[in-house]
This record gives sequence, structure tokens and C-alpha cells, in this order.
Amino acid sequence: MRVCLFAVIACLALNAHAQDSTIYYRASLLLSGATDQTPFWAHANQNGNIPMDGNFGLVNAGVYKVYNPHDPRIFQWSGGIQGIAGYGKNGKAFLSDAYIAGKIGKVEILAGQKSNVVGLMDTTMTSGSLSVAGNSRPFPRVQIAIPEYLPLYITNNLLSFKFSYSEGYLGSSRLNYGIEREVSYTYFHQKSLYFRFGKPTGRLNVYVGANHQAVWGGEDKIIPLYNPEPLKAYWYTISGKTLNFNKIGNHFGTVDLGAEWRGKTWSYFVYRQNIYETGSLFSIINFDDGLNGVRVKRIKPLPAGSNRFAFQSFLLEAVGTNSQVNKSPLSGLAIYEKGNYYNSYIYERGWSYYNRGIGTPLAPSSHITRPSLPVNASEFTNNNRFWAFHTGITASWLKTYFGLRGTYSKNSGSLLSPFDSKKEQISISLTAERNLKLFNGCSVFTNITADFGELYPDSQGLIVGLRKSGLLN
Repeated sequence: MRVCLFAVIACLALNAHAQDSTIYYRASLLLSGATDQTPFWAHANQNGNIPMDGNFGLVNAGVYKVYNPHDPRIFQWSGGIQGIAGYGKNGKAFLSDAYIAGKIGKVEILAGQKSNVVGLMDTTMTSGSLSVAGNSRPFPRVQIAIPEYLPLYITNNLLSFKFSYSEGYLGSSRLNYGIEREVSYTYFHQKSLYFRFGKPTGRLNVYVGANHQAVWGGEDKIIPLYNPEPLKAYWYTISGKTLNFNKIGNHFGTVDLGAEWRGKTWSYFVYRQNIYETGSLFSIINFDDGLNGVRVKRIKPLPAGSNRFAFQSFLLEAVGTNSQVNKSPLSGLAIYEKGNYYNSYIYERGWSYYNRGIGTPLAPSSHITRPSLPVNASEFTNNNRFWAFHTGITASWLKTYFGLRGTYSKNSGSLLSPFDSKKEQISISLTAERNLKLFNGCSVFTNITADFGELYPDSQGLIVGLRKSGLLN
């Protein structure tokens, strides 16, 4: 199937090549060395592309066709394919992005694998969106969306909206209970709706919206007594309705608020993601847990050729998931009084794909935490209760781009794998990148990362590499 998709994209790309310059490529080659497993900020939020081996080499290459903003045609298409090949203890080769999409006006239909992030936050230096963070590999999906904010002209462009609705395929999943211990198919339902108040060119924009995700599938084996037909199970999943006091699927989502003020030199963005889970679906009742962020970003560019030191952005986030208390449990059942974020009492895989968390990487797979920590085989993560403080800073100096990330967390384990005491963890990353004239223009980069604490094995790592991108004219 993936080979066929690649062939279609390649043929369309060659056909479009002579029409415009909307086809571009990007490629990178990197080498990594670490004292233990790959440190947290080397692999987190990297679409599952970075191995955990610590010492490895990696080649990443992709070709993409993007929409032409100057094309007056109502219908346009886009597509992309990206291959990853790694060499290390567990060398692997796979396709990360492999998709094709068509847009009619502002409405887009997409099929295939494409990296995806959902929620209001800073997308460059964040600790990770709570629901869909771009931490795992992209999985196959079909989606209809208005991906960019569309103004409602009857409001004089003061109100805009965007939405998405998709169905993805996660593959087989082991079950945590029942006679049947595995289902051969599991799906990922996702939908979102966001509004923006304020004109696109205005100083102040206010954002509000929500997203809803659910892992579901195999209900004929999970609840054979009711044996719901697939269409009925699907309706109960997307609507959040209950069947005999139970939800179909494992649900998770956030209700988001944000505001941005754009000055002459800097923009200021504040945001909040508030969690709701299976037992509190569509009810904003747990205000103790969520993601809070403040970002300051330079929007006035420096003078051309400037070599002086200048900050580009500042980010501060606080993330809490310690409470997980549902004050209004579904149907009054005790099973819904306590959440177990990113885990599932149905599916052993929880909120993961290829053993990487779909949501925030701060709730990691139990396979990468310290071996001495408690683990329960029915849970994906053994640490989903934590308080974390995260910062990110970017700057430029002497035509070199610098980035610093630092995260401090106090971790309490999970519902079924509680830690005997709070485990403190510090993870840091320092990156530097500079453009060169080599190979008709490329960039060289380095990334120094380290983990210190009680959650992950202590490790320090160094990544060096080359990046090149450009248009295929």
C-alpha cells in the first residue's frame, strides 16, 4: 500500500514539476553518541524518528508538494513522502510521512501518514501538546479539515474558525481483560474545532476551542454480550454516548484557551489546555490538571546581515497531571472517579503508536524509564502523574541560531504503578545551527542533551549533522 502511495505521489510530482515551483526537498544526515539511552530532549516530539539506542547514525530524506498560494484554481493538491533509515543497535528503515491531499477552496481532504499536532501552544519549543504532540510516528489516517482559520465574512472578519475530523488506524492491540486477549484492528478517532476572535492583522487575537480523541475497535470481542455492530460502535465513540454505563473506546481531549498580542517588535502569547478524560467526557470539571504556557516571540526581523546577539523567543510552561480526579464520575461508578491518563483499562497499548506516546512525551513509555521503577503490564506509561516546569529560549548570534530547552519535573508514577516517593528529573538540550555555502547551501547543526535524575537513566549525548533543503525547479 505504501509503495503504491509513493508511486502515485511521485507521478503527480513529476507532472506538476513543470507547472510551478511548489515541490521542495529536505534531507539530513546525523550521528549520535550517548553514555546510555538517547536523552529525553534528543528524541521527544520528533515524530518517533529518533532511535533510543544512544549511539546511532540516521539519514532522513523527504520530497513534498505544497499548495501554491498564487494559483487561482479552486482545486489544488499536495503530497509528501519521507524516509528514515537508521544504523545502530536496532537499525530500522521506515516511512514517516507518506500522504496525498487535495484542497477545494479552503476544505482539504487528506489520506496517508502525516505528522500532526493538535491544541493551542507554542509549536517550536513546547514540552508537548497534551492530546496529540507529534511525539509518535504518524499513523495512517483519512481526514477532512479546514486547516487554516477561515474568516466568517458576515462578522467583518472578526470571527474565524478551523476544524478537523479524521479516522486513523493503529493496528492490532492486546486487551487487558476478557477471554479474547487481542484484537486485530484498533482505530484512532480525532476531531477538533477552534475559533479565533480578532482580525488576522489585528493586534489582539483570542482563541478558544476543543479537541476530542478516542482509541477504539474490537468491540465484538471486548463486550461480546452486546456485540455492537461497527457502525453502532463508531457512533457511540464519536458521540461519547454510554452503552450499559460504559464508554466505547478510550477517550481523551482538551478544552483550550489562548490570547496573543502583537506589538511592533514582539508578540505575547498565553495559553491553557484543560484535560478531560473518559469519565468526564465533554465536562470541564478538573481544573487542577492541564498545560499552561507563556511565549514571547520576536516578530520584527533584525537588519539584514546583522551579527549582533539577539533573543528570538522565550517560553515558559507549567504542566500538571497529578489530580486526575473526576468529581462527577460517569453514572456514579467508582471506576470513573480516578483517571489514568494515557493508559487504558481496555487496551494495553494505551495512548501510543510504535511504543511512543501520542500525547505529551512527559508521560513516557515504561520501557524508557529506570528499570528499578514499578511497572504494570496493563499500562503503557508508568508515570502519568507529575508536575513539570519547562522553559525554552532561542537566540541568534554571528549568523548562528541557538536553542535551549530545560525541563524539571516531580513524578509520582501512575494509578497502578505508584512510586514510593516523588522522583525528580532534569532534562536539558542545547542546539546550535549555522548556514554554510557547502553543497550550494546547507546547514550544520549540533545538539547537546542530558538527563539527570530519578526517572530516566542518567545520560549525556551529542548529535552532529548536516541539513539541506530547497525547491526542485
